[in-house]
Amino acid sequence: MRTKNIAAMLALLLGISLPSLAEAANAYATGNVNMRTGPGTQYGRVGTIPAGATLTIRGCLNGYSWCEVTFAGMRGWASSNYLQATYQNRRRPIIHIGPVIGLPIIVHRPRPPHWGGHRPRPPHWGHRPRPPHWGHRPRPPRPQPR
Repeated sequence: MRTKNIAAMLALLLGISLPSLAEAANAYATGNVNMRTGPGTQYGRVGTIPAGATLTIRGCLNGYSWCEVTFAGMRGWASSNYLQATYQNRRRPIIHIGPVIGLPIIVHRPRPPHWGGHRPRPPHWGHRPRPPHWGHRPRPPRPQPR
């Protein structure tokens, strides 16, 4: 009985991991590529992928102009103009072979701007005048020890 449970768990784990492995693709940088926090040059730079380096593509925008990649433990976005993948024993540009090798199309949803740890409050939530004598009452005196 225990062997069947272990075999079932291994089959389940294998079934879960295979689709995620099929979605990622190895690629190569054709030049020094800036890895960015989002798909575009207006996003901040995370690091640089050196020319000839191997990286993993997680998915690309519709049209394969920008791809989400991982390299050296970092995750970010890179322009597909500088990325190639191997197809039929030749390196080819991602923009041309992305659909053929089955790279997933992903949607980039920009995160809201950083609020500095808090969100702005409505103006009526600020301090306002208190009635006279408002506040904590003084503590009553302690009884004398016996």
